[in-house]
Amino acid sequence: MPSLQASLAVAALSGVLALASASGSTLLAGGVALVVLIFTLGAVSAARVPAARWSAAVAVAAAGGALAWTWADETSDLTPIAALLAPTLLVSIVVQLLRQDGRARLTASLAYSVTACVLAVLPVCWLALHASPDGHYAVALALLGVGAVGLTEVVPISRAVRRLIGVLVAAVGTGVLVLTTGWVSEAVPAVSAVVVATFAGLMAAVSFAAVDRLAEEFRPQPVPVSVSVGEPAGADDGSSDPGDGVAADPGAALPRGAAAFLPLRVSLPFVAAAPAAYVLGRIFVG
Repeated sequence: MPSLQASLAVAALSGVLALASASGSTLLAGGVALVVLIFTLGAVSAARVPAARWSAAVAVAAAGGALAWTWADETSDLTPIAALLAPTLLVSIVVQLLRQDGRARLTASLAYSVTACVLAVLPVCWLALHASPDGHYAVALALLGVGAVGLTEVVPISRAVRRLIGVLVAAVGTGVLVLTTGWVSEAVPAVSAVVVATFAGLMAAVSFAAVDRLAEEFRPQPVPVSVSVGEPAGADDGSSDPGDGVAADPGAALPRGAAAFLPLRVSLPFVAAAPAAYVLGRIFVG
């Protein structure tokens, strides 16, 4: 069920962002901000490192600053992203220094913080691409590729095959759209449109695979269960291991663990596709 929800959400969000791009930079900036928030919330839910919430706050601040800068200057270069990414390492180190828990797992926590900041600012590439010449065409074509891969995630076949089909659908669908729509073919050559949509869809498929791997490695923490009145504290009724003090409740823990990755499944395709769409869109379209 989480996979179905995420697939439909990715397809719907692709359409919303495409409409926002056609409407102007302000609405697209709002859509990108939504993607950043979903991503950071998902990263916090899935993370099991100290100071995860503070790290997510730093990531949101960096992405928000880069997004506001790009929108205000209507610039198509990546100066705002580069300028705001540099201080995040220092801020992330300060966050670790302010911890009062003995700084356990320091390396993992710092790596998580820096990675979250880098990934959180990548969606700003959508807005920067939109500001380039004919950038709204490139944004729409790349989002078409992401949405096609998202829709094929509901096909009940092996993951690798359905993602390959999704990339092929993105390529074929984009080619048909350009060849049958005069106003698009006049702005973007068919080959260029197919390249942009295909590689954006490919990055979306890679992101789905990455989240699958994270979900497979995720081990939900056992849910503590209070001991009822009259029951010995060390009693073993078969639901827990002797002496562990918690109940192994798969029915309660596993759905919670699967749901923790739903925000990542929805947002990560747009995060991963953003730099590919920007580079190829600037080369082949803008």
